[in-house]
Order: sequence, then C-alpha cells, then structure tokens
Amino acid sequence: MNIKKTVQNIFIFALLILFLVACIAMVHPFFTILLWTIFLYIIFRPVHELCVKRLNPEKRMYKFKKNLLAGVFSIGILILIITPVIFIGFLLVQEFISFTQQALQFLKDNPNLFTADGPLSSFYLFIDKIGLNIPNLEIPDIHSYLMQLLQAYSSKVLSIGTSIVSKTGNFVISLLFVVFALYFCFLDGQYLGSVVKQALPVKPSYMKVLTEKFTTITKNLFSGYILVALYQGVVSFIIMLIFGVKGSLLFSVLLMFCSFIPIVGASIVWLPIGISLCFTTTPLKGILFIVICGFCVSLLDNFLRPFLLKDRINVHPLIIFFAILGGLKVFGMNGLILGPLTVILFFTVLNMLLNTKDDNSQIPLSDNSASADNNESEEED
Repeated sequence: MNIKKTVQNIFIFALLILFLVACIAMVHPFFTILLWTIFLYIIFRPVHELCVKRLNPEKRMYKFKKNLLAGVFSIGILILIITPVIFIGFLLVQEFISFTQQALQFLKDNPNLFTADGPLSSFYLFIDKIGLNIPNLEIPDIHSYLMQLLQAYSSKVLSIGTSIVSKTGNFVISLLFVVFALYFCFLDGQYLGSVVKQALPVKPSYMKVLTEKFTTITKNLFSGYILVALYQGVVSFIIMLIFGVKGSLLFSVLLMFCSFIPIVGASIVWLPIGISLCFTTTPLKGILFIVICGFCVSLLDNFLRPFLLKDRINVHPLIIFFAILGGLKVFGMNGLILGPLTVILFFTVLNMLLNTKDDNSQIPLSDNSASADNNESEEED
C-alpha cells in the first residue's frame, strides 16, 4: 500500500470535513432566510417563468426587463405575504388579550360557574333530562386554575409582543435578505441549482429524483395543506363573524392549526363553539352554526385536499401530522415545512436503498430517472 497516497487522502478528507463545518457555521445564521427563500421561489417560479417567456430575447432591453421582472417578483411576493401577516398578527394579539380579559372578568363575576347552581344549571338540567350521568364538577380548584392559566397566557402574549417589537430591526433586515436572495433565485435559479447538484457526491439519477421529490413535496405541502388551512380559517372567520362569535379571529387561527389533525381536524374548534351557542343563545342558532361549519369547513376539506394533492404525497395524514408537530418543536416555525419534508425525503432515500441492488441499478421511483440513466449510458457508448 502506498503510505504517502493514503496520508494524502486522509489529509484531503480532513480538509473537506473542516471546510464543510466552516460552511455550515457560516450559513447557519441565515438558515431561516435561505429556507423561506427556497420555499417561495419554488411556489412562485412557474408564474415567473410564464412572465419571462413573454419577453422577447432578441430585443435590446431584454436583459433589463428580465432583471426588473425578478425585482418586481421578489419585492411583490414579500409585500403580498408580509403585509397581511403583520396586520393579522397585530389584530390577533389585541383580540387574544381582550378575550383573556373578558374571560377573567366572567370567571370573577361567576365564582360558582362549575356548580349545579351556577350559570351551567341549564346544561345540568338538560343532561339529567336525557338520562346521562356526569361526574361532579363542584371542584373549587378548577375556577382558580382557569384564572391562573388565563393570566399566565395573557402576560406571555404581552411579553412575546414586546419582544417582537424590540426585534423589529432584525426582522426588517431579514426581509431585505429574503428579497435579495429571491432576486438572484429568479435570475439564476437553474444555475444555482445545478451548482448544488454538482457539488454533492450523489449519482445524477439519484439527485434528479431527490430534487424532483423536493420540488413536488414543497408545492403540494403548500397547496394541499397550507392553502386548505388558510381556506378553512377564512371561511370559519366569516361564519363566526356572521353568528357574532366573540374572538372570531383568535378561534379561526386556532382552527387553521387544528386542521392538520387527522380525522377530527377543524371540528375540534367549531363544534364546541356551536354547542356553546346552543346554551348561550338559542338551540336553533347553535345547530345552524354547526351545520354550516360542518359543510363549508370540514366537509369541503374532504374534497379540496384530495383534489389539490392528487395522491402526489403518498404518506399517511397521521405521519404528516406528527411530522409537523415534531418539526415545530425541533425547528420552530421552520418545522412547518422541514418536518413533513424531512420525513418524506427519508422515505424517498430509504426507497432508493431498498430498490438498489448494485451501483448500476435503476431507481424505480420515477420514469424520468430511468430514462436519464439510459441517456447517460448511450452518451458513454
């Protein structure tokens, strides 16, 4: 064995690891910016490409118009997304604080809330009429526990709001970086993608499958989950406003997150609200609210989600749900994307390994990948 060559290989490998660690350390502070830049680029790239195709490459101002188009898209996307998010976030904090204050005042005005002689007497009477036995709720600790819980969450929201305001400068700088990165993605996205593909030590056919899967997952996560959740949130907000539900915005945002839960989904939010309307207003109003929400929010979800996904994410909804929860816990808000993405790419790579018999075998995940391998072999011949 050539000792000199072995030492050289070890030294080069050590340098590679050292440079890799240095690159990760440099990119780490901008990870969130890069992640959401890639996500937005994948979502809006088809629209941008349609606009670029309308330009005439032979005209003198083609390059200037292309650069201008990339700038308009990068700035316009941020304005389109950030403006309503900031506005809704501001209203949401106000509504949550108002809701907790009203709930605290209600608990103070009704110290016997959980007793049979309190405001829930009609509920207990109804339960007795239908012949159901419920546990005794006359527990003094429940009242004080709810008050402590509401006070804790109210102060927590205030501290979060203060922290966000204090970090406004960092947030604006991050947005500028996203606009900057999006601009170059729209200009040279394909070139940047090819650089990354060539830099990774992965077989081209494997890399093609992974990039196609990554793009498909990102688009379908947006259309099949995020868009459907937004639809349910908007529709439920309108319905709650019509029925005069207090805290409509707060409940609709909560409903959006609950829509990711399999089987029950958004009904976790709108069903208790409908039942409470039956006892606080009239039974007819509560039943009507439940029927409308059941049809417009939950029933239509069973048609919208399969229509948008079209079996392109072949993973059980329960796995997606726990992937989102785990992703949010590990990666924060980035986990909304990274959680499902990580799980689905894991199954993709596992499928590659299980279906690979040797280095020259084909990947049965995509017809395009097989044809790519055949083209490569023809070029070699």
